[in-house]
Amino acid sequence: MRDVNTSWQRFKIGLSIFVVGAVCLLRVGQDHIVIYLFSLATLFIGFAFAMYGYVGIFLSRFSSLKSKKPPDDI
Repeated sequence: MRDVNTSWQRFKIGLSIFVVGAVCLLRVGQDHIVIYLFSLATLFIGFAFAMYGYVGIFLSRFSSLKSKKPPDDI
């Protein structure tokens, strides 16, 4: 989960799935309860996948900050 490029790809894919779920929910979700539930599930799956990618990006950035040595100010 330390590869930034893979995490960025996961984030973009998850965000795209989230947008598809949101559009379906707003456009056709009111027509039928099954479409509404499918759109809601797609929305949550996209959110979870995007957050999985975002955690990888965050951990990569955090580990790069942690590995830097503070300057010597003596």
